[in-house]
Amino acid sequence: MTWRPRTWWCLPLLACLLAGCGDRQGSIDAALALAEINYPGRLELYNTHLQKDHYDVVLAIKDDPVTRIRFGVDRDPAQCSSETRCEVRLRSAYANGVAAGAKLKALDQALRKCSVTALGIDETYITPAFRTIIELDMDPAAPQPSLDRLTPCIAAFRQALPPDATSAQHSLALRILPIKTTGTVPTSLTFETRLASDRADEVSYLANLGPADGHLSAAKLRLNPHYLKDDVLRARLIQAARRTLDDDPAGGHVPQLSFLSETQLDPQRLDVIRTYVLACSKHEPGKGPCKTDIAVRMRYDFQSREVSEQMVLRHIRDERGRMTLPELPGR
Repeated sequence: MTWRPRTWWCLPLLACLLAGCGDRQGSIDAALALAEINYPGRLELYNTHLQKDHYDVVLAIKDDPVTRIRFGVDRDPAQCSSETRCEVRLRSAYANGVAAGAKLKALDQALRKCSVTALGIDETYITPAFRTIIELDMDPAAPQPSLDRLTPCIAAFRQALPPDATSAQHSLALRILPIKTTGTVPTSLTFETRLASDRADEVSYLANLGPADGHLSAAKLRLNPHYLKDDVLRARLIQAARRTLDDDPAGGHVPQLSFLSETQLDPQRLDVIRTYVLACSKHEPGKGPCKTDIAVRMRYDFQSREVSEQMVLRHIRDERGRMTLPELPGR
């Protein structure tokens, strides 16, 4: 076997060099100098992240294991000085970081108190609107009792917030995974806590609670759209649509690159989606993509992996070519 050097790791650095990025140490020095001017003795370096044409510098408040301040240093670090846009970004990042840190500490405390396991934080950028990943033991046909367990958690979370907490701090964005039978060992939440890679492709649900919402209704749950990007799922539904059109007297062609459309989580169950797969009534091989004018409506069960309730809808575009599909029942 011929050995080849693994060069993929240096591609971002090469792109940065070609784009004229500032140097990493220069960005760190500029960020720390600016932090010392604005917040003397309070901040220290935590990390750096290479972006397309600059570095993001992440600072931490000393003796604070949670709060992070992340901001972009100018392409030329020498321009990141007092009374510049760089200073404005630092001050904004500091306010956001402190608010987000206070919120995360309150949430971590509340979830631990009510024995709900947190699995990680969804976002890399640090704002009070971050999404927290948790797991719950939910019955797909009756999830409300499990969601009701969050009601005291929400109350405890808000009680733990600072008295001057903003509406963004009082709001909650959640991603919920069904609990595994083995359970998960709770860990302290930080902005670096991430969902384990072996669970990244699991079905999960998104929910948002406004600053005045005291409980989470099952009607607010939405399927995490990341799951719908799964190639295996898409291939399974495409094959089912092809079989349906093969059995239909008028026929039809499902392109290999067909995608799901108008997908909705079932109004009664969390383990069922209803969706359309788009297809074409005419297809000439070798002449480019065909125009989709057919939709195959179907129901898909996550647990059984079965496709059912298939129906072919034709002439789904109006005279202007716009798609007009009947709304699917959903949440």
